[in-house]
Amino acid sequence: MPERIPIHQRSYETEAFDEGDGRMRVRGRLTDNKPQGLCLADGNDLVIHDMSIDLLVDPETFTIVAVENDMMVRPYSNCEMILPDYQALVGVSITRGYSSRVKKLFGGPNGCSHMGALLQAMGPVAVQASWSLINLHKSLESRLDKTDDPEEQDRRLRLNMNSCHVWQEGGEHIELIKKGDWVLPDWEATRLQTLGVDIPDQ
Repeated sequence: MPERIPIHQRSYETEAFDEGDGRMRVRGRLTDNKPQGLCLADGNDLVIHDMSIDLLVDPETFTIVAVENDMMVRPYSNCEMILPDYQALVGVSITRGYSSRVKKLFGGPNGCSHMGALLQAMGPVAVQASWSLINLHKSLESRLDKTDDPEEQDRRLRLNMNSCHVWQEGGEHIELIKKGDWVLPDWEATRLQTLGVDIPDQ
């Protein structure tokens, strides 16, 4: 079998932060690396793209309220000319319709294909991080609160409805929530039990 030689590596790094003022920062970074450099004889890694985007999000509405972006490594100096255009993300919702909105705003010659790919990866991170933002300052026992507050139930449903087969509209999971039962994820129930929280039958 011939030797397998690595020729390209792309990495996405995404993080989310509680800003301390009720807002959430979602940070993304994309790096493209050529492990063999310009050619096999070169032998040294060569980073050809290194770009970052910060989105400041209002978690109440999931609307982007500020954008910061940078190209630390890019092929050409005029690549950077497109950076200010990404301010058009301000006011865009990072939940439903986000991916198609990003494509419409920055697809093809309207943007940078690499920043577009990074933005696509960041949308789901914001949704996933919202769970942590909401629960960060609550007690462990509060995780068991199966509230029947219509606004809270509606918020949870809006975030998750039809996002995958478990959350399909009309499915068993959705029907349980509509009846007031909120089934904890397996990993959450396991961790709470490990921490000594008594989990009632779900």
